[in-house]
Amino acid sequence: MTLYRLCLTADERQTLTGWQKKYKAHSAKLRDIQIVLNSDEQTGRRPALELAGVLGICTRTVERVRRQFCEEGMQLFEPKVRKTRSDKKIDGRVEAHLLTLLCQSPPDDHPRWQLALLANRLVELRVVAHISTTMVARLLKKTNSSLFTGPRSG
Repeated sequence: MTLYRLCLTADERQTLTGWQKKYKAHSAKLRDIQIVLNSDEQTGRRPALELAGVLGICTRTVERVRRQFCEEGMQLFEPKVRKTRSDKKIDGRVEAHLLTLLCQSPPDDHPRWQLALLANRLVELRVVAHISTTMVARLLKKTNSSLFTGPRSG
């Protein structure tokens, strides 16, 4: 196991101490700040086991935060860029294309539409850049549509 040693500058320590007062008691950022401040070699590093016991977390969390701070520095505390969810990219236009496809007959070598076929066809038509079969299934469920085209047997 690699031992990550932190040596904070006076500027970093002052910034983190200021931030420590800003965050609420049970926030993850505050926990990370406390781990970094208590892991500083210049002010007396506390062992991971002791620090975990005081903060009520596991030692792996302490080691993970130490590793992240060594790799990223103060960027660890900057807000992360949020990814756009794929279902937010699906709008009424995609749903309309999907329903239109369902009304058409499936390709010759297939007796009925399958989720993968519908997903691939939507990409081929450049309706969306990519779409999963799970998302196609959600859209079908949302529109109360079915892939079943033949007579139902009871």
